[in-house]
Amino acid sequence: MNVKLQLLPATQIVRNKGLSKDGDVQRFHTANVLRRIIKYMPYRTGETIKITVAQTNINKPQIVTDVPYARFLYYGMVMVGINSGSAYARRGEPKRVTNRPITYTKTKNPRAGPYWDRALVAAEGAAMTADLQRYIETRR
Repeated sequence: MNVKLQLLPATQIVRNKGLSKDGDVQRFHTANVLRRIIKYMPYRTGETIKITVAQTNINKPQIVTDVPYARFLYYGMVMVGINSGSAYARRGEPKRVTNRPITYTKTKNPRAGPYWDRALVAAEGAAMTADLQRYIETRR
């Protein structure tokens, strides 16, 4: 008795299961992370979060916060102009990082602070993994 199996290429199997970098599973995970990460982002006026939600394309595996002040909010350290020494540096003036931490307003987002992606994974990583596992299992 002869048995002949014809298997699809691995890349096609991955794509069919939604596991490619632009597949259903990745889109679900990016949307889930985006929904959760905003609880860890600074919120004074809400503009940074609104911009992040608007700029993030869930078809790509990344969360985007492309604003001039995002870097110092993320790292949690005050930045000042090299020449002026002011946090309100002139337009185009390069800034340097100081050793003073930012004081985040926590009225709206009590978990706000620096490194919001790391804070999210530490607090909700297991829940996100479970969400992803359930999503994958329901796609069978």
